[in-house]
Amino acid sequence: MADDHLGTSRVAYIRGDLWLDGPAGDPVARGLAGNPAAPVDVLLRLLDNHAEAVPAAFRRRADLPPAVVAAAIRHPVARVRGALAANPHVDPVIRLRLLDDPERRVFELVREDPDLALPDRAFLRSLDRLVEQFRQGIMTSDELRGEAFEFGIRDRRAVPVVATHPEPLVRAAAVDLLGNVPETSREQLRETLLHDDVPEIRAATAHFYAERERVQEPADLPGNGYAYRDMLSSLRLSPTLIEHVLSGRDRGRGVDAMAANPNLPPEVVEALFDHPSADVRCGLAQRDDLTRAQLARLAADPDVSVRTAISVHPALSEMDRAAIDIDVTTAPYDRRTALFWHNRAELPSPPLPPLAESVRLAVSVNPLLRRRAAVDPRLPADVAAVLSDDPDSGVRTLLAHHHPSAPPDLLLRVYREYEHCQCRGSRLLALPNFPTAALARFAEDQAPAVRRLVARDPQADPTLVDRLTHDPDAAVREAMAACPQLPADRIIELLDHAELAESAAANPSLPVQVMRERVASSAP
Repeated sequence: MADDHLGTSRVAYIRGDLWLDGPAGDPVARGLAGNPAAPVDVLLRLLDNHAEAVPAAFRRRADLPPAVVAAAIRHPVARVRGALAANPHVDPVIRLRLLDDPERRVFELVREDPDLALPDRAFLRSLDRLVEQFRQGIMTSDELRGEAFEFGIRDRRAVPVVATHPEPLVRAAAVDLLGNVPETSREQLRETLLHDDVPEIRAATAHFYAERERVQEPADLPGNGYAYRDMLSSLRLSPTLIEHVLSGRDRGRGVDAMAANPNLPPEVVEALFDHPSADVRCGLAQRDDLTRAQLARLAADPDVSVRTAISVHPALSEMDRAAIDIDVTTAPYDRRTALFWHNRAELPSPPLPPLAESVRLAVSVNPLLRRRAAVDPRLPADVAAVLSDDPDSGVRTLLAHHHPSAPPDLLLRVYREYEHCQCRGSRLLALPNFPTAALARFAEDQAPAVRRLVARDPQADPTLVDRLTHDPDAAVREAMAACPQLPADRIIELLDHAELAESAAANPSLPVQVMRERVASSAP
């Protein structure tokens, strides 16, 4: 995970990439490529003479001059073009041109941006390559269908392209994707496949929906764990299958999933309230059809994880919730309340509820519901201000990461409290509201990540910054070498330091004439 030690607004928090971020080339050139004070002529000279050194910095910079972008997009080194493809600050029109790049890794980097609106050709190229391999006998028809299925699983934006591809074997994979797309897009996919030109695809689509309506028997149980639990939690189950699961012949691995099934007979649901497994009773807490008596029973369950699971049930009043003894650390995983889901870049953000719902949840007595509100960037400033001082650390953390008006003191507090998770600290440092004033007071802090904050203080004593270039922690030393408050003669001295040369070269206080001289003297 990449970490910007200074956390300046010029550098966005972006996931690391081994191909682009490898420490290639001269370390001084690598540092100059990321130096916000480097003039256009220095950056162009780097492209000419040190192309292997620029990708790690160029993929993060929000201030690449147009002349540099123009030179980079036609550069012969694929990693340079890849840096533009991966840079979210570059004009999308320019990045989309790289979808036609001859280097596969370059156009894939464009496609990996979950926030970029992509044309069909972003996916057609890869699908066409798979089809060509099939026609050459490199893969079988089953393998082609499987690859197309995986392609749609990895990026939901590709599903409509899979469903309308000219090759029928690829379109057939879209039938397999029906159970893996959100309900909001499933109906459109269904209509596309039901009107396909190939009778077998239309029949397979109809069969998929018929199977979902059919009562499932033990012989229908799939071996795959996800498919197994999906069947038990959502489809109609025969009495024989229910008995099979309850008997433990599947070693009890499906009872908790079955407990949430809306099609389960009421007498079976009632019997599960006496099940010895807390996981099963947590499954019951996910049901929408619970009676008041059943809600009360789960709210008084002897296991705190069950009480916590039921505490967010929409049928409960705030008075009901206040009476439930919970422990948020036992809460079932929920991407709306988990503190780490937003670091999973391959997952899209959960859809936001209506704003009025978020505002209502923000004043709930239940911290898990307040966490759901805290991830909504639309919250009014006064509501966000209240949540910024919430007694639940999870609420404060999520608000700090998601709300544009999160106050500087909250960002600093969350950074200091939660720096045990380095990736989240880096995200906070990249936020424009992260404070800079009076950070030099942390020079003696026990946590190296907190000592690094000294480099962000524009009033930090140069002598103090210089002293911290000898800190026991390498990341602190690197941050101080890049700190603008470091005396210029010390910055120049560190350009020849084996460990700190790159950080010193990235220092905006490095004299421009020295930049030009170093680029010229190190030219191959």
